[in-house]
Formats: sequence, C-alpha cells, structure tokens
Amino acid sequence: MSIFYLDEHTACGNYISDYTVGFKNYHIPQGDYFVPANKEHHYLFFVSKGRAELHYESKVYSLKKDMVCFIPISSDYKLYAETDTNIIINYFNKPIDLCEKLALENLNAYVDQKVHIPILKVNQPMKKFLSSLTFYINEGIFCKHFHEIKQKELFCIFRYFYSKKEIAGLFAPIISKNIDFKNMVLSNYLHACSVKELANICNYSLSSFNRIFKKNFNENPYTWLQNQKLKYITGKLSDKNIPLGQIIDEFRFSSPSHFTIFCKKHLHVTPSQFRKQYIK
Repeated sequence: MSIFYLDEHTACGNYISDYTVGFKNYHIPQGDYFVPANKEHHYLFFVSKGRAELHYESKVYSLKKDMVCFIPISSDYKLYAETDTNIIINYFNKPIDLCEKLALENLNAYVDQKVHIPILKVNQPMKKFLSSLTFYINEGIFCKHFHEIKQKELFCIFRYFYSKKEIAGLFAPIISKNIDFKNMVLSNYLHACSVKELANICNYSLSSFNRIFKKNFNENPYTWLQNQKLKYITGKLSDKNIPLGQIIDEFRFSSPSHFTIFCKKHLHVTPSQFRKQYIK
C-alpha cells in the first residue's frame, strides 16, 4: 500500500525532512561510522538490527538489537557498526513532558548521580510503535505535524510501559529541578570559554547563574565546564584521524604548548601520549 496524493503532500510547506522534532531511519554498513551532522538536538537511537559500538565521552558502549540510548544536545559521539546495523533516530531540541501528570523534572529524585548508562532495553509495546513508525518513514511520511504527534506518542509509551527509575536513568543528563535552564546550558556551553561568558549567553548575572547552576547540576559551574571540555577533548584525542592542530583550534588553545599543559594537568600525560595509550 502506498500514500495517496503524494504530490499534494510533498508540495506542502510542512512536508520537509529537517526540523526541530522528527524521526529518521538509517542503515549503517558493517565497518562504517555514523557521525552526527550537527549537535543541536537531543537524540534517541533505537537499534532495530545489528550490533554497534557507541563512542561517547571517551567511553565505548555496546549496542545491540532492541536497545535504545539517549545522547544529549552538544555531545560528541559516533556509532561504529560491528555488523550491518539499522537505527531509528528521534531528534528534538527541547524535552517534552511525559504526560500531563508527569514532567521530566519530577523524576529528579530517581536519578542516580553516580551511575549513568544511557541505554535501555526496547520492550514489546515500544517494538510495536517502532514497527509502525518504520513503515511510515519508509513510505515517505515527513509531515512536521505527523512527526510531532509521533513524538508525543513515543513519550507516552515511556510513561505507560517503563518505570520512573528506567526513564530517569535514560534521560539523566537533562533531568533537573529546572529542565529549561539545564537545556539552555547544554545548548550553549560549547560557545563559552568561561563561566562568566556562559552566564552572559544565557542572559543571567554571574551571581544568579552560579546559584541556579548549583541547584540544577549539583556542582560548581567552573568545575563542570572544565569537565565537559575535558570529555570533549578526550573524545577527540581518542580518534587518531583528528589532527591535534584541529583540536587546538576548535577549543581555542593559544598554542600547542598551552594544550600540552592542559592535558598534563587533567590527563597527566601529553596529547600524543594519551592517544598512544588509548589506541594500544
């Protein structure tokens, strides 16, 4: 069965494949990488076939069929297909409520700050949803309004068929007492070299920003910003195909020696030594 009046649908201004909320279906051949085109969205990856490695924050996670993982906005990651792999991607730039009775903020008490593995098993109700969604995508349904409706349906399935602890574990990177504030910080921290600059970008005074930040992230903003920068850099260093000069320019180090001093201080080795150890 095919879509009726396809020409009419594709002529509509809302019939586009790239917008703030949506779903896509990808096939990654064995041995290939999937690298994000941009980092301006949150991503849910559903593995419908095959086996892949998720390289995320200098760690490697194993993803198999019927698994879902969550990657927050502004994250550095890539997927490596150990076998031919099919994935369904849900992307969105702002978290939505699970339902009228439960928002993600209300799950803050269920988040374990010490342990976070961004992976969850796909259960039977979710499999049925993904099966129908795959059919719609393959038929070429890319209506903005349709994808927004399916996004709400997806979060309702999480609400009805997963425990609060499971949901909190999956979405832990963005859950806080004030999820809008946390989402704003995650969306902008890569553009800031200091806490003061980040506060300005977010339209806060430095004192207000520090106070609200500590309530939502449970740590000092300077320490958090340094740790996020370190995660990004170690992820880049882990990829031998990325030149060191590119990393220096991207993170605005004043010179190679400045970058070496940073790595020695936080990683206790030079950039070259870290790369050799990781590859080994």
